[in-house]
Amino acid sequence: METKKKKYNLPDGYSLFKTAINSVDFLNNPINFISKSMDVYSETYSTSLKRNKKIILTQNADFINYILKENHRNYKKSKLSTESAARFFGKGILFSNGDYWLRQRRLIQPAFHREKLQGLNNTIIKSISDFLTDFPTGESIDIVPIIHKLAFNILVKSLFDINLSPQIMEEISQIFSDLFEFLNKDVNQPFRKILYPVTGEKGKNLKKAKRLRDIFKRIITERKQENQNYTDLLDMLLNSRYEDTGEPMHEEQIIDELIIIIFAGHETTANTLSWLLFLLSCNIEILQKLTERLKNISVSESANDEYVKATISEGMRLYPAAWMTERVAIEDDEFGEFSFPKGTIIIPFFFGLHRNKYFWDEELKFKPERFIDDPKILKSKNYFPFGVGPRMCIGNNFAMTEMSLFVYLFFKEFEISATGQIPGMKPRITLRPDKIILNINRIKS
Repeated sequence: METKKKKYNLPDGYSLFKTAINSVDFLNNPINFISKSMDVYSETYSTSLKRNKKIILTQNADFINYILKENHRNYKKSKLSTESAARFFGKGILFSNGDYWLRQRRLIQPAFHREKLQGLNNTIIKSISDFLTDFPTGESIDIVPIIHKLAFNILVKSLFDINLSPQIMEEISQIFSDLFEFLNKDVNQPFRKILYPVTGEKGKNLKKAKRLRDIFKRIITERKQENQNYTDLLDMLLNSRYEDTGEPMHEEQIIDELIIIIFAGHETTANTLSWLLFLLSCNIEILQKLTERLKNISVSESANDEYVKATISEGMRLYPAAWMTERVAIEDDEFGEFSFPKGTIIIPFFFGLHRNKYFWDEELKFKPERFIDDPKILKSKNYFPFGVGPRMCIGNNFAMTEMSLFVYLFFKEFEISATGQIPGMKPRITLRPDKIILNINRIKS
């Protein structure tokens, strides 16, 4: 008996042939290409990965909420973004799925609750203050590599409340940078895999990943041999226990999570702060209002200050570090008028949603006041700076505190002004600026 092939109602979009033709434009400037396609196909469109494999891209807020929150159990991260990355960064919560991910998430989440993180504030403040002592000043300074180094230092010192040598710090930083660049190319330029046996590139980076694990293993071993308590994130992870067994994480699992915290945490925060400084340099009135506000609050108050948080939130709206994400349908599903088979890849396009004129008044304008005039925006279905649903960024409270403290301490010491340079966007795993050139002067006391 002949079985009928099930019909699906996929969004309009590009055929396999058209996808191939568009591939160069997409790879050269994915945000621009996706944005133009959203205009043509009204917020949701499909494209072809293989003959019978479809990708649906959407900036429809309801669709995104459905995939990431309301029906999240029917969706998982793809092999491309989990198995490939896990070979180099381990099976931390960013690169795992299913029951293992859920168990790890439940174990680690309490360590990132706001009240637990308060013990790290002094460490963050000291790290920022020490770094700002030698912050470069003058004309036409590219702040991107500087802010990345700062964010890396803050996170490592929050993880390990010990004095790591400058050589070890530099080595860890370089390994992360190398692995991040390799993973970007591995995901975005899959044809490179053909050359790995010849170039040895994959093997070289696997050795770097092993060296990183060896460094962390030594730190953990030394910590276990000490008989004292710390307030760092490593101690929180070492003291965490699974609810069902009462057992701690295995050492390799702790290393996996440490790597993920650094990988995801410093990259996203550094990008957000870099974009924020650019936006403030171009909006003098907002910058003046912010600096006046900082004169009347203390550094500890800045982490909860309404205007400071609104300014950061608006920066994340215009330049979300996680500019998109992806999920794979485990079973057939449907949303609204659309239906699609299992295996379909859904890509929520946060960048487009955050600039959608139907949801945002003066959508391209930098307006922190919008988050004060309507505080509900922070929890609305149109705003996803840290994602949404069960896989929402576990470090969101840490990131907001870190960025608020930086804003306070930086603008107490420095003045910035724009140079007229317009940063280019590098939308890879995160939304990096290519460079941000500012004039920076230390405030005279």
